[in-house]
Amino acid sequence: MVGIGTAVLVFALFAAIVLYLLVNYSSLMAAISLLLLPLVTIVAIPETANAFLAYEHARLAGGLVPINNYHLLLFVWSTIIGIILYTEFLTWYLSKNKRPIK
Repeated sequence: MVGIGTAVLVFALFAAIVLYLLVNYSSLMAAISLLLLPLVTIVAIPETANAFLAYEHARLAGGLVPINNYHLLLFVWSTIIGIILYTEFLTWYLSKNKRPIK
């Protein structure tokens, strides 16, 4: 049985690994691991991964909109992709060759 605590722990560990790779190695490595870690998990243990991602936490809008773990995964993905893109843009902007002030 998967609970909200387990889901938060798994997604926090996932985000920590990706952010560690982003800070200490490269944004490309972080982006690749952002995609490969869930895919490898789904290929390696499909039943467990599907059961984990399909676990329903709540229903919104009078029971019409379920909130599953894959919704949380998409939230984590979009947040980390935004952080990766922001750091790439900031790095590019700071490394531009600026003309010296005369």
